[in-house]
Amino acid sequence: MKFRRILLCVFLCTSFAVAQSSNLSEWQTILGQKDCRQADCDRTRALCVAYVDSTNHSEQVEAQKCLANVALCNRGTILLEGNDNKGGVIRQGYPPDAIDEALQHLNKGIELAPHDLSIHQGRLHILEEGGRYSEMAKAMDQSCALYKGKDALQSWLAYSAELFDMRQFKADLELTIIIEKYYPDNADVVANIGALYSVLYRDKEALPYLERAVQLSPNDPINVWNLALEYDDLNEINKAVDLFPRAISLVNNPKQKLEMNCRYAQFIEKKLKDHPRACTLEKENCEKEKQSACAPASPATAK
Repeated sequence: MKFRRILLCVFLCTSFAVAQSSNLSEWQTILGQKDCRQADCDRTRALCVAYVDSTNHSEQVEAQKCLANVALCNRGTILLEGNDNKGGVIRQGYPPDAIDEALQHLNKGIELAPHDLSIHQGRLHILEEGGRYSEMAKAMDQSCALYKGKDALQSWLAYSAELFDMRQFKADLELTIIIEKYYPDNADVVANIGALYSVLYRDKEALPYLERAVQLSPNDPINVWNLALEYDDLNEINKAVDLFPRAISLVNNPKQKLEMNCRYAQFIEKKLKDHPRACTLEKENCEKEKQSACAPASPATAK
């Protein structure tokens, strides 16, 4: 994973459109410098503290956004974190006390402006950066309850995708189950829960979600494909056999179609035991080393 310098104003300022004091708005420029020094952090803190009790509500909100960023200013550290894929990653993070201070300001900002999506995003982001995944799920619960904008669901799902990429599958599942409370009939949410149960090898729990995802969105190739794979894993061959070609027929991307056809060929070889048909498909879609159905049969051993 590439190291990246985090500036929360990317999240915290995007939806702040109200006119503000030009002096207060300087904090974004100061903390956005590549060579931001401790003196800049201290100067910015003093600047924003002056607006915490402003008579202008918008300035109060912006002051809390600013102070959340100040709490992390020049506090970056390197974390070694394990994941649910039996691996780990070295990534950028922050000390616990810096995260605690930032969260105090973000929580205050949400109290002041519960309909400001950017503050909810900032809080979720910093909890993710700190590896505080259970707290992240609790924060998601509150954010889903407070913010109901049209862009809410896709904003929440972005964090699920990030956790999945980080291979934090258990944390992702906990977070997505929270999202399901508020969007129980959304095919993407249901499908994601099924996929997460599946990668955690909890197949019996995965299956009803994957089946329901197909019911909710029957022409989504990924939903159909994931259900086919699950039936394959559970050796429910009669249910999988029609879903593989159905999923492939719904895909337009040539590279993706090639990969799916190769996986389908392996299903035909291993589960249907139709080697001639599997060999034909493998020659058309698989790399040489994956054309196992085309290998000559081993000679029988004499008794």
